[in-house]
Amino acid sequence: MTETGAVRVDHHQFLLAAADADTTDTTAGGSLIWTGPGFVTVLTGIAYGPATLIVDRTGLVPRLEDWDTVEETVIDTGTELRVMSLDGELSAEFTVVPAGRYRIRVHARGRDDHWDLEVAEPTETYLLTVTATSDPVATVTTLRKTDTAYDPPAKQVPVIDYDHIYATGSDGRPIKVGANSPEAHALYARRNQWGGRPPTGRIGTDADLRESAAAVADLDRDLVDEIDALSAQRQRELVRWCARCAFERAGLTEHADFRDALDAIDSGRTPPPDLVNLSLAWHRLDTDPRIALTIIPGPDGEPERIAQHKAITAYIFAIEDLDPTRAAFEAVRHTAATFGRNYRDLIQRLRTEFLADDRR
Repeated sequence: MTETGAVRVDHHQFLLAAADADTTDTTAGGSLIWTGPGFVTVLTGIAYGPATLIVDRTGLVPRLEDWDTVEETVIDTGTELRVMSLDGELSAEFTVVPAGRYRIRVHARGRDDHWDLEVAEPTETYLLTVTATSDPVATVTTLRKTDTAYDPPAKQVPVIDYDHIYATGSDGRPIKVGANSPEAHALYARRNQWGGRPPTGRIGTDADLRESAAAVADLDRDLVDEIDALSAQRQRELVRWCARCAFERAGLTEHADFRDALDAIDSGRTPPPDLVNLSLAWHRLDTDPRIALTIIPGPDGEPERIAQHKAITAYIFAIEDLDPTRAAFEAVRHTAATFGRNYRDLIQRLRTEFLADDRR
């Protein structure tokens, strides 16, 4: 069976996915598709608008030369797959693909023609061939690549040294020790101690909230209680405040669209297309030659970090629909990471600039 219709593109993406799939759980990716349990995400050239989609389940093997880019993977799904937009809106023009294991080959044409634009009529064509298989679940294989969309990074991304963590030397200066050394394990043992005051109430019983709060408690135990005491509205404001601090610290406010992204979350607008989710935002950071990526040392017991990665992670919590208390803890945690060993400067600033009014 072959079906042809239009699919709605949102934020450079559309999906072939199970309704219960977590499409942020990406296990492999290329320049055309990302994949994970029960889904394939197709990366488009346009940012928004319709694209022409053909879904073929007849065993068709088209000529690779007729397409700009072709990638394939094998996925396993316990529930049926549907063509849908990023927000879960189903495309009625395509029937379901029953549960099973499939080789999915995605062909793309036209992604360079209207890059990053919103279109009213289809300018790109995609062909998905779906074939039942007993082959093992696979990573993404690129069979052809002639367009420039999502080309590999044009700059060198710093490599984090996860084999070492930071500690404070006898002279008070930061030193590196092996991640499995006795010194490291002594530092690890200090984690999750809660300053001798384990959390109670919802933080004590909600595992996700407790994990987020624990990372803040390791930095400053009192700050956990101060954040928890805020109203939901103030917690959301704190998340936005943290995003701005993180961008400033990481030097991202030098770029107009990153400034626009901050203004967007303050005004309730949709952020720029490159910054609407973590995968796209990281891709932008790692490929834009204008954005410097800087490694900073972590606090005791932590490895080094890339400040800009931590800043964009803090920002994403301002646009995701999470429990406001958890979002606040996560935003503080990742913003503190952009300050590295100087995280106390952020906490002092937070208390002076943000929490002062709440104490009156």
